[in-house]
Amino acid sequence: MLRNVNRRNYFVARITLVAVMVFSFSYLFSQKVTVQVSSNKVQVGVPFQVMFSVNATPQTFTPPVFKDFDVYSGPNQSTSMQYVNGNVSSSCTIAYLIAAKKEGKLAIGSMVIVVGGQSFQNAPMAIEAVKGNVNPQQQQQQNIQANTAQQNPGDKAAYTTKVTGEEVFIRTSVSKMKCYLGEQVLVTQKVYSRLDLRGFQNVKFPSYNGFWSQQQEGNQNIQLQVENLEGVNYYVGEFSRTYVFPQRTGQLNIDPTELECVVRKQSNAKPRNIFEQFFGNSGFEDVAVKVKSKPIRLDVDALPEQNKPIEFSGGVGSFTYKVEANRKTLKANDAFNLKITVGGRGNIKLLEPPKLNLPAGLETYEPKVKENITSTGGVNGTIVYDYLIIPREPGEFNLGPFNFSYFDAEKKKYVSIPSPEIKISVTPGDGKSNAAAQVFDHLKQEIKETENDIRYIKKGSFELAKTDSEFFNSNKHVWLMVLPLLLFGGAFGYRKYYLKLNSNLVVVNERKAARVAKKQLVKAEKLMKENKKEDFYTEVMNAMNNYLGNKFNLPFSELSKENITKELTARQITEPTQTKLMDTLNQCEYAKYAPGAVSGDLQMVYNNTIELISKIEDEVKNV
Repeated sequence: MLRNVNRRNYFVARITLVAVMVFSFSYLFSQKVTVQVSSNKVQVGVPFQVMFSVNATPQTFTPPVFKDFDVYSGPNQSTSMQYVNGNVSSSCTIAYLIAAKKEGKLAIGSMVIVVGGQSFQNAPMAIEAVKGNVNPQQQQQQNIQANTAQQNPGDKAAYTTKVTGEEVFIRTSVSKMKCYLGEQVLVTQKVYSRLDLRGFQNVKFPSYNGFWSQQQEGNQNIQLQVENLEGVNYYVGEFSRTYVFPQRTGQLNIDPTELECVVRKQSNAKPRNIFEQFFGNSGFEDVAVKVKSKPIRLDVDALPEQNKPIEFSGGVGSFTYKVEANRKTLKANDAFNLKITVGGRGNIKLLEPPKLNLPAGLETYEPKVKENITSTGGVNGTIVYDYLIIPREPGEFNLGPFNFSYFDAEKKKYVSIPSPEIKISVTPGDGKSNAAAQVFDHLKQEIKETENDIRYIKKGSFELAKTDSEFFNSNKHVWLMVLPLLLFGGAFGYRKYYLKLNSNLVVVNERKAARVAKKQLVKAEKLMKENKKEDFYTEVMNAMNNYLGNKFNLPFSELSKENITKELTARQITEPTQTKLMDTLNQCEYAKYAPGAVSGDLQMVYNNTIELISKIEDEVKNV
């Protein structure tokens, strides 16, 4: 009996060992990469599909180099898992939509996939490209219409992609719904989308009637975040922050914001071939969706009249105040500066210069205003009012007090800031000043009491003119008469030239395209130095898309590789430059959709992008 048990245990151990070995070898040798194409013989410019499959979940993958092909879409990754009789299996398929650039025997290279620490790759596949009978775009459209007609007879909208208001919308929010007259209110504009946001265009901001507004400074690039709204996750991008100050009481409306969101959405067309059936859809398309926010109503209360200071000039917020003179002892007809500095947060830009009530014998002029105001985190900063004051008589003068008052909306009360009284001591002048002639006090008083035809005696050197010479009809008189006409004619001609030069927005955008793109690449350079590869490639792709859209007058929704190639060919851009441009776009797009496999020299990509923009500019100018 004991012998039979030992034999049975031995047999079970042998079977288990064999099963483990078979499973291990089957796992090592069952991993393979295959490639499939919708057709081995294609027409030049007509898109077709190529799929790379592996019967496991890859850790990383390196796409092939589509040297002789244009990439219209991809990589589009699909992963599936199965659980059968306790066994779990998975597979991954990566697809591209490409089109041949030229005729002849072409090859699709190998894709390298890493699974379980081991590297696998497929064998290259040969493709024969022939000349198309019709325009590629027209042929593709005809094929789509034909397949649609067969699958959906009488359905003309089979390929129409609709986007509902629940998928993409704008939300306008304010920091408070009830405020005081002149109080600072933050208006935030956010776009919510359940789809892949590609960009914005044709933005129309509110006019802010009844408000003084200041948009927040900062980076114009929008960072998307995920926000859960009523149990639904949205991609949220804040595209505007504006600080408004109501200028009248009552109910004020903030008009809706309008813009077009370019979103990438799955096409709702039925699958036309086996490859689309495998993916369960017929691809993706960029759709421009017009969205509009709801209006916002603010209730504006008047400032309280109770305890309002006499010197109150309309300041609402939180401020500091300082008054100082650069000199307190000087001679008559010498000048000194009185500086009044107001700083803080609120409607500081709407403050008026303080009015000085100076003693008799002091002359002053309009102040020199120096502002240092920013709108980051709210309108705040400092304003310096610099008054030039000239004492005409000697004596002791007391300036002030120059008190300042404002309304604190948070505390709901007025705040007064007193200023110290400034004493100025003025001694008699020495007669060497370039100002009016100096006289003694009693002599000046006597002259004031005499007839009006008595004037001060002029001192110093002066020129004598001939009695027979007249200014009228002289050369100087003629030139002074003609000069305003010449200046007016020149200004009118320059304005006409300037309006003509900037009347065509397409030409203006084309002229500024390179300069705008290179400014945007400054951020890419910063990301490169921080070794943020994914963000770097995204910024380079945005810069190139903005440049191509402005340079060739292409809306964001029409920035396809086919349209770009058509514009480059029409502008007689050389083939090497076109190839280099497409390689750069493909590399950036691959980095966006496959962040785990981002590699390459970032400095080389950055230098190539700048060189590419300069090359296109030179070739366009030489046409």
